[in-house]
Amino acid sequence: MLQVNFMPWRQLRRQRLLRYWLRFFVCVPVCVMCGVFGLSLFILQERTLLQMHLSALTSCAQKLSVQQRRVTLALAEHKVIAEKRAASQQRRQASLNDLQLLVLLSAQIPAEVWLSELTEHQGQLTLKGEGRFYHDILAFSEALTASPLLRDVHLSNVEQQPEHALSFVLTTRFQPQNAAPVGGALP
Repeated sequence: MLQVNFMPWRQLRRQRLLRYWLRFFVCVPVCVMCGVFGLSLFILQERTLLQMHLSALTSCAQKLSVQQRRVTLALAEHKVIAEKRAASQQRRQASLNDLQLLVLLSAQIPAEVWLSELTEHQGQLTLKGEGRFYHDILAFSEALTASPLLRDVHLSNVEQQPEHALSFVLTTRFQPQNAAPVGGALP
């Protein structure tokens, strides 16, 4: 009979099994350690990226707050300028209205009539003056009545003054023409 020695075969099998378990017990922890190391690197990189994004967002928020302050200041300056412009436009329109009135009065006043006082109170104009002849004062009143700039012209209080002059008082309402809107664009 044939006898077979199984001892070398067992020893080889034992060495293989030992190498297998050695690989298993060494490779698995090494793989786990590499995985943990890779994961920690990934988390560290993500944290660094998040910090960079956070710092970028913080700087952008600061820039935006600075820009917001600038915009707020610019809006306040614009509001002040707009108010000044509106006031200037109102003064300009009042000056144009006064000029219209003075041009009308200078065009309509007879040579023998002169005005000594021109007052305005709540839209009511009062013209005080003197003239040599009553018909000149009456013609002046009628010329002002015919004007589209003046409404409700009333001649009142015509009195004889010393030196043969007549003093008179005219009351009327001034209606300016072509009044530009206050908020309109400048020409």
